[in-house]
Amino acid sequence: MKMKEKQKQSLLKRIVKWSFRTIGILFLLIFIWSLLPIKQTIPPIQPRPDTKYWIMQDGYRIAYTIIAGDTSNSNPAILFLHGGPGGYIHSAIITQLREVAKKGYAVYLYDQIGSGLSDRLPKPKDYSFHRHLNDLNEIITTQIKRGKVILIGHSFGGILATHFAANHPPMVDKLILSSPGDLQPYRTNSDGTPAALNKLYPTPSQYQFKTPIEVFEQTERDFLQPRIVLSMLCALAFNFKWASDREFDDYTNTMATKFTKGMVADPKNVKPEEGGAGGYSHGFSNYYGNLEDARSKLKQLVIPTLVIQGQFDQGEYSAVYEYCDLLNGKYVFIENSGHIIWWDKPIAFVQTILNFLEDSKTINR
Repeated sequence: MKMKEKQKQSLLKRIVKWSFRTIGILFLLIFIWSLLPIKQTIPPIQPRPDTKYWIMQDGYRIAYTIIAGDTSNSNPAILFLHGGPGGYIHSAIITQLREVAKKGYAVYLYDQIGSGLSDRLPKPKDYSFHRHLNDLNEIITTQIKRGKVILIGHSFGGILATHFAANHPPMVDKLILSSPGDLQPYRTNSDGTPAALNKLYPTPSQYQFKTPIEVFEQTERDFLQPRIVLSMLCALAFNFKWASDREFDDYTNTMATKFTKGMVADPKNVKPEEGGAGGYSHGFSNYYGNLEDARSKLKQLVIPTLVIQGQFDQGEYSAVYEYCDLLNGKYVFIENSGHIIWWDKPIAFVQTILNFLEDSKTINR
């Protein structure tokens, strides 16, 4: 009996030893795999002939493009805020907003810090929603210096524009929100439970929304690359960049070639990626844990507001319409278009903006 007991213990020890060895080898292989650089598939974005830079008070550069329309009139400047976070100014939106500039508006488009042609910050946690808000304030008051501006915010840029308007209403002439992301922080009931927005704002029967093609499940699977996972863990735990900015940007650009197919009504309308995505900015700018709930402030604003949503937008009608309710805004539904409306319906997108600007010219002056 003692011999059998010893044999069992010996076998158990061998099993434990080999299990630890196997796990150790597995972790070693994963670690070695994580050392392999991320393959570049999209060339990095290059400056355009009209690219300019603002030097911000903290020393970093923000890249921007200005489309100068007829500025002899009194029209406020337009400032476009791209989505993401970690998105960038794509040439397609410059093309569309040139049509708006022709109507007598100076249009500014800038790459938010950490993306596009703008500088990258030293540490991952240097990026935050509050930094983007502060940058926007500095750009309007110190860089552009033209008084009130018209903010056009797309997706994440819509959240940014709305929070800025809530805290700096004298600086905002009008708000135009294109497929805005869910207003942050999420709405809650009096007892702290999540509010059911779809019950507060049920979808009207005249708006027949359609589901875009599913791309995010595949994108999430692709995220599970050891180097990317380890990079995010190092960034979260130690505020350290395991993968370089170039590598993380390359990865994000590659992912964008996949998930943008779910941001249109017709995948044929997806524009080629131009290599401006910001990986670390994307990972850390969308933390809203300490963000003030601006809803009470928004209800008090008197700022003409337009909210545009595409039929194939992945965002819920209720979450988008909440902006209209809080800001007493105008909601426009554009058929056969997705999250990036101007890729599918560029003419309708521009005309909707121009109609709103013309109709609201005498308001809030």
